[in-house]
Amino acid sequence: MLEILYVEDNPADVFLISTAIKKIDSDLILTSVGDGEAALEFLKKSSGQPCVILLDLGLPRVDGTEVFRALKSDPKLRDVPTVVFAEREGRRRVESTGHVPDLFLSKPMDLDGYVTIAKQIVDLCQPAGAVAQTAVCP
Repeated sequence: MLEILYVEDNPADVFLISTAIKKIDSDLILTSVGDGEAALEFLKKSSGQPCVILLDLGLPRVDGTEVFRALKSDPKLRDVPTVVFAEREGRRRVESTGHVPDLFLSKPMDLDGYVTIAKQIVDLCQPAGAVAQTAVCP
C-alpha cells in the first residue's frame, strides 16, 4: 500500500484532504503528524518512505521550511515528491532553501477544491510511466 504523509497541525485540513484523497484512490493511506518535529521523527523511524509528503509551513515546534530543508538534505528522502501549502511569502522562504517542491498549492476553501488538488497529489504517487487511475466517486 502506498502512503502519503501530511504534516499539518489543523485537524480540519487533515480531514478535508483525507476525504478528498479517499474519493480519488481509496487504497492510499494518509498518515498525518501535527508538527515538524514529529514529521522528522516519523520519517527517521519509518522503514519505508511515503509516496508523497504534504507539508504545511506554519507548523509548531519545527517550522515547515526547516522540515523541507531537512527532507531535501536527506539522500533517502530528497527524491520523495513534496507538496508545500504556501502563499507568496511562504514560497519565498521555501525557495530560499535552494530547492523547489514538486507542487506549491494554496489550501482550498471547500471539499470540491480539495478534491481538485487531491487529483494532483495522487498523481505524484504513481510510479514513473504509470497511468493514474483516478475516478471521482459521486
